[in-house]
Amino acid sequence: MRRRRRRYRPIPRYSEASVNVTPLIDVVMVLIVFFMLVARIGISTGAEAMTLPSTLTGVKIEDLGNTLTLNVHYENLPQPQVMALIGGEMHELPISDGRGNQPLMETLKAFRERNRDFKVILRAPKSMPYSYLEPILQACAQAAVKNVNFSTEVRMEEVRP
Repeated sequence: MRRRRRRYRPIPRYSEASVNVTPLIDVVMVLIVFFMLVARIGISTGAEAMTLPSTLTGVKIEDLGNTLTLNVHYENLPQPQVMALIGGEMHELPISDGRGNQPLMETLKAFRERNRDFKVILRAPKSMPYSYLEPILQACAQAAVKNVNFSTEVRMEEVRP
């Protein structure tokens, strides 16, 4: 019998111009999609446009994940109108209704029971009297909300001693 002789092929030479980058592109695309899904892009806090009071001091709230923004309106109303973004929709939360219920306090209490680190941000017009804000603060106290913040605009003036 005659034996066949095997032919060995040499390993092909790779140059820098022929590197396969397809796996690298696939990994980068997967990372981009992952970060787009995880990122909080375009999340609405429910803040309405209004002229806010100004302040020289304050702390910017970075984590808005545990907050409920309450927009307060008072023009031509017997009691303040409180609007909040709940479940992706704006809802009016009356301080009290005609039957003795307190929807604002009950809503705040429900949020507080689900999350102990729950925060409230109050947004009210600059010209609103304190008498309209007082019942809202009382509802926050009755609901045991520990962190109540006021939304203000930063006044960029030089502080003089």
